[in-house]
Amino acid sequence: MTVSCKTWEALCGWVLAAALAFTGCGESSPGPKETPQPKRAFYRGYGFWFQDLVQRFQKAANPAGQPRRYELIRLPDFDPLAPELYQQTALMLSSVYPMTELSFGARASEMLQAVDVLVANTAWVEEFARNGWLAPFDENTCGPMLREAGVEPVRAAGKGDDAKSLKIYGIPITRAADFLFYRKSYFRDADEARRAWAAGMSKAFPPKVPPIIAADGQEFFRFFLPLVWSLEPGWPQQTHNTFVVNTPAARAVLGAMRRSVRLTSWPSAANRMPFLVDLKQQVNSFTGEPRPFEPRRDEGPLTAPLPTGWLLSVWAQRILITAWGPPAPLADVGFFPLSVSTNAAAPGFSLGGGKCIVCSQQLASSDPGAQAAREVVTELVRYLLSEAGQRTLFYDQFEIPARRSLLKSLKDDDVAAVFGARREWCDYDAYVNEVRGGSRQMDERSRQFGRETLALLRGIEATMEDPARVNVRPAPLSINQTTQLDGFLHRVLAPSAGPPAGDAPPSDAAAMAEAERKFVEQSLAELQVLLEAEQRFIAAGAVAAGARKAASP
Repeated sequence: MTVSCKTWEALCGWVLAAALAFTGCGESSPGPKETPQPKRAFYRGYGFWFQDLVQRFQKAANPAGQPRRYELIRLPDFDPLAPELYQQTALMLSSVYPMTELSFGARASEMLQAVDVLVANTAWVEEFARNGWLAPFDENTCGPMLREAGVEPVRAAGKGDDAKSLKIYGIPITRAADFLFYRKSYFRDADEARRAWAAGMSKAFPPKVPPIIAADGQEFFRFFLPLVWSLEPGWPQQTHNTFVVNTPAARAVLGAMRRSVRLTSWPSAANRMPFLVDLKQQVNSFTGEPRPFEPRRDEGPLTAPLPTGWLLSVWAQRILITAWGPPAPLADVGFFPLSVSTNAAAPGFSLGGGKCIVCSQQLASSDPGAQAAREVVTELVRYLLSEAGQRTLFYDQFEIPARRSLLKSLKDDDVAAVFGARREWCDYDAYVNEVRGGSRQMDERSRQFGRETLALLRGIEATMEDPARVNVRPAPLSINQTTQLDGFLHRVLAPSAGPPAGDAPPSDAAAMAEAERKFVEQSLAELQVLLEAEQRFIAAGAVAAGARKAASP
């Protein structure tokens, strides 16, 4: 059958009109709804614990049975196509020195741009902000969360900010102060332990007290500075670009450390396995069964490692209280603030510390991806400051929570359940429900761990908050300068070929003491040169940055 053009046009018009009428004014019929994509933010490194925390955050922020709203994605630590500087930075973000050795000047800002949110050491947040590496948090959004949790944020003036109007650049999630730990079994009471420590730092430890100090070598400047401050609070004195480093207090502390502290490896990512092996040996010497100290004798090498009565470690709460149980009875572990002063009533010192959430500068962008990442970070902060998030942090690492009421609200069985779940290799929540339901019994050893752990950490928190016992201070040096100080200490405290002065025959003791005095003075002169050179570099960089800014149109 042949259809004329007019008939065909009429037919097409009728079909089109019917289609328009059917679809409602020319709109196409709706297809299946697309699932909205979750908002994403990127993070990197800081060990497995943060990966576990991220998983818990995502579970809490994305209710089951609903589309995922928020995702935190971990960027790979290593990229074979990235430049060497990027590799170094990524390595440090995931190493035992997280965020403390980013001493690459302005170029570090470029390296941080691949990350939206990360965990930093609280001590360095202000410096990061000054360098323009960070984006501030929104006061209106985060302020109420911080006030509800009773957490004081880290405020600073970033690059270009009004110095009189400080912004929030860091959200603390844990707190920390450094203490000297000791084994109670060697002493009658805490007063005798303090006297023994002061004697050992001034001349020699009393008989029967082990003179060797176990030290993990992690950020060792955190111990040197407080010990010197206990004798000279203003060290190091600084005028413009000149430091006064070689003082009686610095000589006394460095000499005492050289006689007693044992460091055998550099705690960097490049030597991570040797460092961890050495750390385990150091901890074993501290947590082993206390026994009377026997001085070194000349008849041959020791058949067993020397016992250790003291521990200097910024990892103390991780290595003395692990999630699998402490390696020694915590009831036999005491602590006091870092000091070498003979005045027992004088407060000790500590550098401020703890973990802080920070955002890279790229979150200040108006890019839609940055806006989505800011929403994810806001939810992450909300979770980490909540009681549930703070409990998770505490159960994972046994660190002092930023939420000050948390430790007071916990019960012995809350902490004991952490150990019980680990011993039974099961999920914490499932374990608690089974114990409450009566289908599982909590073992007595886990209950003991819970009691001792909570008692020790409550004692640490109470000491941290008592200004009559410890003065918590910020670092007086830049990241670069503390890195220089740390490297210097590791070189000076490295094992020497000869025995310590205390092991020398009486006839040689005076000569060895004089050699040590010269060594310490020469070393401190070297440190002064290092700090002054670093300070001149910082000053020159600031002048150059100012000149570039003035010359820009």
